[in-house]
Amino acid sequence: MSSVGDLIDAYCLRCKLTLSHVVLFEVGGIIQKVKCRTCGAEHKYRGTKPEKQSGVTLLKRTRTRDRATPPSSSKPEKVKPVLMEWTQKIGDLKDEGEVRIYSLQDSYSRGDVIRHPSFGIGFVEKIISETRMDVLFKDALRRMAMSLKAP
Repeated sequence: MSSVGDLIDAYCLRCKLTLSHVVLFEVGGIIQKVKCRTCGAEHKYRGTKPEKQSGVTLLKRTRTRDRATPPSSSKPEKVKPVLMEWTQKIGDLKDEGEVRIYSLQDSYSRGDVIRHPSFGIGFVEKIISETRMDVLFKDALRRMAMSLKAP
C-alpha cells in the first residue's frame, strides 16, 4: 500500500528537528522523499534521528540555507481565511505586553501569543503533544516545537 501523501515524522535538516513531514514519493515501498510541514523543505527521508556529519558539511548547508528563498504556498486559496482570522486576533490583542518571545525550551498553552523571529506574531491554536503546537501566523498555520531540552 502506498504511503504517498501520508504524514510521517522525519528529521529536517533545515529545522534541525524531528517534525511532521508529507511523503512525496517512494520506490519499492521505501520512502524516498519528504516535505517538511514546518519550513517547506523537500529532502531525502532520513528517519527520525539526525545523521552524523562532519563540520565542513554542516557549514556548507548553513550558508546555502541562508540564501534560500522561502517556499511558496501550493494552496493560495487557504491563505485568505488564515489572514482574516489572524487579522481579527491581532485586532483583539490589547497590548504588546501579552506577547512572549518564542523559544524552543519554553512551554506554551492554547491562547498564548508569541513573537517568532522569522514568522512574526502568532497565536497558539492547539497543543498537539508535550513538544508540539499549532500556531496561527499571518501567512499560515504552522506546527512548532516547544518544551525541548537545551543541548
